[in-house]
Amino acid sequence: MSTQSPRNPRPPAVVAVSLVLLLQALGVLAAAVGFGLQVGTGALNLGAQVFLVALMVAAGVWIGAVGFGLWRGRPWVRAATVVIELFAVILSISFLSAGNALMGALFLVPAAVALVLMFSRQVASYLAGLPS
Repeated sequence: MSTQSPRNPRPPAVVAVSLVLLLQALGVLAAAVGFGLQVGTGALNLGAQVFLVALMVAAGVWIGAVGFGLWRGRPWVRAATVVIELFAVILSISFLSAGNALMGALFLVPAAVALVLMFSRQVASYLAGLPS
């Protein structure tokens, strides 16, 4: 059940940031599956590989929970979303500095859009339960 009344519909900025978060969650979970299929191979020992996969699954679930929390208008998601997107910006800088412009852009553009929209009046009003 949504906390928002029919008089206070979900703004487009909230929909956009929620979709960005949910797509990021799916991406992290897909990467966890990919790493999980490779457990037992590589330079890391088995315990470290299993821990990395578990950490990625937890991160994907958390990002998804933040996306659903934003969709439902929970005010606690603002800080979590900013931290998630700042980590995405940091990762994008790593990719860009390594010469992988496509992967860097795939991390940077959605994170930048989400960060800008999180500080918009529409999102702030929605999370505060005010009419936009």
